[in-house]
Amino acid sequence: MSDANATVLCEEPSRFAGRGFGSGSCLHDHELHLIGSAAACLRVGSGASEETHTLAPGAVLLLGPLLPRTLRPAYRAEPDDGLVLRFSDEPLRRGAVIFPELSDVGPLLSRARQGVHFVGLGAETLSRLRRLSTLHGLARFSAFTAVLNELAQWTDYRLLARTLVHADAAGPGRAMHVQKALDHIRDNYAHPLSLSEVSALVGTSRTALSRSFRRATGKTFTDFIIGLRLAKACRLLTSTRQHVSSICYEVGFNNLSNFNRHFRRLEGMTPGEFRARHAGAGR
Repeated sequence: MSDANATVLCEEPSRFAGRGFGSGSCLHDHELHLIGSAAACLRVGSGASEETHTLAPGAVLLLGPLLPRTLRPAYRAEPDDGLVLRFSDEPLRRGAVIFPELSDVGPLLSRARQGVHFVGLGAETLSRLRRLSTLHGLARFSAFTAVLNELAQWTDYRLLARTLVHADAAGPGRAMHVQKALDHIRDNYAHPLSLSEVSALVGTSRTALSRSFRRATGKTFTDFIIGLRLAKACRLLTSTRQHVSSICYEVGFNNLSNFNRHFRRLEGMTPGEFRARHAGAGR
């Protein structure tokens, strides 16, 4: 099997450095990145939902298809010695019909739609990842699925984009309604919002918007708003010294206990613990 027709392609990081993908021109493959000896800067999302991350040498990322992003060196640096593996999930999903073990990576590939940064991977895992560039054909695919399985079981990770809509997630009419709804939500997330109000505003029925919204974002209308508010809260927690109660009301929650409950559910810790863990990250 030649590399040109391989299921898993190894690419030079320089091919992707500084290359941006907007809503109309995103990659249609997954990318598994190993950041080399120079730190990198990654921007994911677009418009008001764009987020920026600085990635340390040795960081491992999985970026899904149709995820708008730009990845470039954080500084003018020496030649990049990182690694990029590009693959389609179609062979894996087809293979899962024959080999049920491959279905274990399904949840991982779903998370990749928002970008995944794996935290704390050991030197042995990084070594196996690098070794993939020296393999070909079945040997590469076999070693790749072993690494992918390990990443699928890895529980210490963070999602890189908290809110995301893929460009092809709905038909033209439905996409326009969803986009209008998203624009309104992003401009007014700190104010009370209801599905009935927003559906009337964008000119569609409550039921139609609810269905299209979930198809486009992967979340319910309410969960999307909660996620957006918490994303804003996380930025304020890491970049300001505002009291938690002040942040709670600033991002649109109407009581502190509700804010704390949702924060713990999605972040796995209290706002105070989050601030302590990420102290200085946003300054």
